[in-house]
Amino acid sequence: MRRIIVTGATSYIAIALIKRLLAEGYLIYAVIRPGSANRVKLPQSARLHILELNMDQYFALSTMELGEIDAVYHFAWDGVRGQSRTDDALQLNNIECAKQLLEVVCQCKIPCFIGMGSQAEYGLTGGRLITEDTPLNPVESYGMAKKSIFLHGMEQAGRYELNFVWARIFSAYGYGESPNTLIMSSLAKMLRGEDIKLSPCEHLWDYLYLEDLAEALYLLYEAHCPTGAYNISYGCPRPLKYYLEKMKEIFHSHSRLEFGAIPYGPNIVQMNPSIGKIQSAALWSPKIDFETGIQKLYEDVKNGYEKDKHISTDL
Repeated sequence: MRRIIVTGATSYIAIALIKRLLAEGYLIYAVIRPGSANRVKLPQSARLHILELNMDQYFALSTMELGEIDAVYHFAWDGVRGQSRTDDALQLNNIECAKQLLEVVCQCKIPCFIGMGSQAEYGLTGGRLITEDTPLNPVESYGMAKKSIFLHGMEQAGRYELNFVWARIFSAYGYGESPNTLIMSSLAKMLRGEDIKLSPCEHLWDYLYLEDLAEALYLLYEAHCPTGAYNISYGCPRPLKYYLEKMKEIFHSHSRLEFGAIPYGPNIVQMNPSIGKIQSAALWSPKIDFETGIQKLYEDVKNGYEKDKHISTDL
């Protein structure tokens, strides 16, 4: 039975991946913060074991009797939204904790490390096609920190027998994500019929549904993808306003979309990702278009995702 460590295991993306891994018979060590209130979000399974560690305690993993670990998925990261993305001290701590985890992986000779990168590493691309060879020019501390760990991991892969895989996630959506994201906050307002103040929303965006993302992350390990970075997105960018207009249409909402009510800020992020590398290496392609995904999200929100009932995923 293959054994996987997942840090930051209560994030909505990590939970989706854990469910996918459990369905394939993996044994999971889910690393969460001590006393985390989100512990109840994890699926129930005899093959899921919870380890309570703060991010600066990852060295303790090397002293635990966990058996032979096949891979580590690293999700844990503070300051992924809002003003905390520009908090230098917070992002520096993320770097140090991730480096500590990588040191444990190398010392324990764990063969594969899969880290969560971000489109923020590319910075402002002006709508140009973004491949994994596009120069990394992040403009905020969050993207700089992700870039730092990518470069460090690539260096470690060259020094040790380590398959270092870096998943550059562009923009995902699905049940369980923060209510403060554009998708979730707009969904709530549309269902209430509230007007929504927005930027012009003319810049390119590319949304990927959660189930497709979890499958991509699963295949990065299962398909033995070589060391390096992989863009993960839907691969069909559209102006951001398209998604909001489509949501309003699907929900039959009376909300007014007030495009231009909020001016653009100084840094306009545009997403035009190439996903050819992961398509080739993992034989993965997204299956759920935005119209289908947003309808699934709507149904999940309306039903409370079976009222957040956690049914055993044991097969």
